[in-house]
Amino acid sequence: MDYVVGVMRTSVEITDDEEFNAVVDAALARFRRTLAPSLGVRAEVFSFLGPHLTPNAGTYAPLDFLRIGLGEKIERDVHFLLIVTEVDLAASTLSFSVALPSQLTNVGVVSTKRLDPGFWGEGGDRTRTADRLARLLVHTLGHLLNLPHHPEPTNVMYDFRSVEELDGMDGVTSGQREEIVRNLPIEARERVSRGTHGRWGFALRALLLNARGIGRAVRRANPFRLLGRLPTMMTAALSVVIVLFFSPEMWDVASTVALYQLVIFSLLAVFGATFALYRTFAFGAVLGRDRMLSESAVVTEAATVLSLFLTVALLYLIFVAALYGGIVTIFPLRLMETWPTVDPAVRPVDHIKLSLFIGGLGVLAGSLGGRADSRDIVRGVLFVDEES
Repeated sequence: MDYVVGVMRTSVEITDDEEFNAVVDAALARFRRTLAPSLGVRAEVFSFLGPHLTPNAGTYAPLDFLRIGLGEKIERDVHFLLIVTEVDLAASTLSFSVALPSQLTNVGVVSTKRLDPGFWGEGGDRTRTADRLARLLVHTLGHLLNLPHHPEPTNVMYDFRSVEELDGMDGVTSGQREEIVRNLPIEARERVSRGTHGRWGFALRALLLNARGIGRAVRRANPFRLLGRLPTMMTAALSVVIVLFFSPEMWDVASTVALYQLVIFSLLAVFGATFALYRTFAFGAVLGRDRMLSESAVVTEAATVLSLFLTVALLYLIFVAALYGGIVTIFPLRLMETWPTVDPAVRPVDHIKLSLFIGGLGVLAGSLGGRADSRDIVRGVLFVDEES
């Protein structure tokens, strides 16, 4: 079967699309030659007119394009989508970005803004711009197909650092072609649910078929890395934990409530905090107009939920370990005996219960504070593989 790569021209600021369309069409011709029919990939070009996006400091958020692309990918029934725009893309770790692939969503965003030599003070060159765009499209599609970077500067998957380096990135090895053919049926995720009544069964099958890809996305997001992008969440949680740790009422709980009750409460707290963060940072399950659920939407949602759950669980475990360590090392024994109004909380099990209870309250409070963290930064960790 042929796998379809959609190339979506998305002009934002220009009113005359003639030059932009000419560059994209010329690049697409070369893009098609590079892929070749033997790879089983077919490229289709279409336009998305007039998205109403707001720039920030002169650049546009790639995640805005990604959100649009998720819906269009389903409606256009393509396996992969490459969005080409003429505006500058914001980057979190680089001074600028020309491409951002999202393997999790099978959508890549590419900017032509800095590909034209005229942008750098040289003479404008449509042919050179189109050649650079073609190589960048192949490079971005390679990331969507899980191709690694190549060490040779002449290879199309070279980890380039400047726009000029795109000029020499022509080569595609036989090994890369074989890997593309091998990865296409794995990464395409073209299936959709049949009707609205079998969605749960469809979702379960999609999860089983894509378990490896979901795990790869979670490892890339990395709970430690994601937690570092949630400073407001950590600050809010830590503030609550410190206050409750020195509250006599909490010690009453530790000395009276059963351990199994606090274990159940802790699980509910972690799940509740995950749900709160999911509502803030996830894109949400995108359905087509026919109410069909796509396989890529299931994979995206599963990876998002699992990444956020592991991040909350990590924060919870950090709090529990820190609380227990603080109790057994620095908290006065006399207060453990006198603060509780029922029984002294001096046994190890009392300390464990107190740590579980306060840790659960901490992550719940943190999830509410985390809603104030930067949505784009957190979504960037979840959905964007790299900035080129």
